[in-house]
Amino acid sequence: MNKDIWTKSAVVGSLWASVEIIMGSFFHNLQLPFAGTLLAVFTVTFVIAILQIWPERGLIWRAGIVASLMKSISPSAVILGPMTGIFFEAVLLEFFIFMLGRNLFSYVVAGMMAVLSALFHKLITLLIIYGWDAVAILSNVYKFAMKQLSFTQVNPIDAVWVLVSIYLILGTLSAMMGYKIGKKAIDQKEKQQRIADFDISSADSFFSISKAQKFSVYLLALNIFSVVAILFIINKWGLYWGLETASIFLVYNFLRYKNAMRQFKRPALWTQLLILTVLASLFYVEDSQIVYFSTKGIFVGLEMTLRAIVVVSGFSSISVELRNPIIRTVLNKKGFSNLYNALGLAFSALPAIMSDITKPKKMLKNPFKTIVDILLYTDSLYLAFVKSKPQNNGEN
Repeated sequence: MNKDIWTKSAVVGSLWASVEIIMGSFFHNLQLPFAGTLLAVFTVTFVIAILQIWPERGLIWRAGIVASLMKSISPSAVILGPMTGIFFEAVLLEFFIFMLGRNLFSYVVAGMMAVLSALFHKLITLLIIYGWDAVAILSNVYKFAMKQLSFTQVNPIDAVWVLVSIYLILGTLSAMMGYKIGKKAIDQKEKQQRIADFDISSADSFFSISKAQKFSVYLLALNIFSVVAILFIINKWGLYWGLETASIFLVYNFLRYKNAMRQFKRPALWTQLLILTVLASLFYVEDSQIVYFSTKGIFVGLEMTLRAIVVVSGFSSISVELRNPIIRTVLNKKGFSNLYNALGLAFSALPAIMSDITKPKKMLKNPFKTIVDILLYTDSLYLAFVKSKPQNNGEN
């Protein structure tokens, strides 16, 4: 195995994370409904392109870990979802390319699965937040809409297959474009190597935590247990007992994790919850017939709202506790020093990358040329990392 695999992973992960952070925040501010899909398309294109330059086995999943952990500094209050999304995309890309070899066919298959994972990740997230009641409501909304449009023969399963096909096509195009861009970058490297003076001497500043923030491993475990327990109570005994137990949990979290709870200041969140409650009152019935503001539907909508608030609050607090320096120190001592060092290198170069290489307007105006430009910095960034990384920290 390439002894510098973690160093190269730091290079790829830092570039990957800069795209995720900048574009993710940009899409988040615009409230784009398919932001995750657009990021997945860009990710597949970038990763397949980078593999044409550095075809090392194991590079993708390592870079995925680095990028997902770097996503923790994103302005978004809830970062567990995006972090897991990045990691799963990396694992799928690595797995299918490993199984099928390094060729255009394997890149296409891996790209299709990675982009499709963005759809399933979104569906799983919605199920975690709103529960299975959301499926029944959306199914009835779909049937009602098809009936009004006289498309009575089109069932939800057919619509799902159409949607899956669209994602597979996007994955195919992304992989093919990444393959082409990677080859183009190799040709340009022979003519033009971008040299950047990366300041990588202040990695620790990105791991620093506000002194006002207190951490507790016990509270991390308690938060995880509380989310699971409250969701169980809501599903088992309904809104009243769920509200009784959730109120204590929510009040405590809002007092302890004030900054992390800024997610609840977004009007879009409350608008989404209101719409779901109204839809539940209209469409949560067994025979798919509209019963305006049924009592059962209203209570189901309120239960979904409470469930969403608990999950968002819980994930926000868990995200804070995962930044505990104790957890980082334990991981560093338990054989994760290479990952820790790679993260330090990647974080330290992030300001230069975000200011000099990845810019939102440039990406939107010509996204694929932007990827070529990013690839031209890989060698100089790698050399800067090699010079600054700790010595005698064998790669594995």
